[in-house]
Amino acid sequence: MNKHKILYALAGLIAGCAIGFFFANSVNRKELEELRGQVARARSNSGGQQQSQQQPGDSRSANGTKTDASGASMPTETEMRDLIAKADASRDDTDYQRKVGQGVYMFALSTGQPALMPEAVRLLKRAHEADPKNYETTVLVGNSLFALAQVADAANFKEARVYYNKALATKPEDTNVRTLLGMSYFFGQPSEPERAIKEYRKSLAAEPRQEMALQSLAAALIATGALAEAQQRLEELQKVNADNAALSNLRAQLAQAKNAAKEKD
Repeated sequence: MNKHKILYALAGLIAGCAIGFFFANSVNRKELEELRGQVARARSNSGGQQQSQQQPGDSRSANGTKTDASGASMPTETEMRDLIAKADASRDDTDYQRKVGQGVYMFALSTGQPALMPEAVRLLKRAHEADPKNYETTVLVGNSLFALAQVADAANFKEARVYYNKALATKPEDTNVRTLLGMSYFFGQPSEPERAIKEYRKSLAAEPRQEMALQSLAAALIATGALAEAQQRLEELQKVNADNAALSNLRAQLAQAKNAAKEKD
């Protein structure tokens, strides 16, 4: 297996895990609940008439309302677009831009509707421009661009780095953002695994058990042919989380890379 094939396979391995990473580390749950409440009130006022097509993995409550994995009511795309329109009509309300942008971001990720991600980017950028020192918003802009790059144009990885670097200038100890910065290099076109490795090492220097950094470093090491260290990092990842979703696939990729190296010899 040549380097390009390894890169392609490994990029697919960690894409899904990256999405979960976004959910866990870059959202304000209180603000999302406030938005959910706004949607619920609007739905009640309209007599609950708005419904959308069910997405894979969604379920519906007894009254037909779409729910998420926790059983909480989810908005429809129409309702999200209504919120976007309200945000556009309230451009000076920075908090509302951030809340709606974050809600659209999470809706696009959770429902697999990437068409809404550019709207999330647009609203979050507006909030950032109004309040450039807000750390959470800065990270969210980077994450929304990262997510957009995965489903649309890889050029967005480069712009995502701008916001990650702004965030890290304020909080250089944030290993989550540092790891995402590294991932933006790994996923970029062309991929820069060596540059990604530098960022992953910084994350692990600050937090040796950072799971996403370990997983991502192992993938990048396989891509660059540093197979001995990749094996070591996979063993560390096993100790941190034996149920890591990418672990078995990474081991398979490492085995293929080792076989390819033996064939060359």
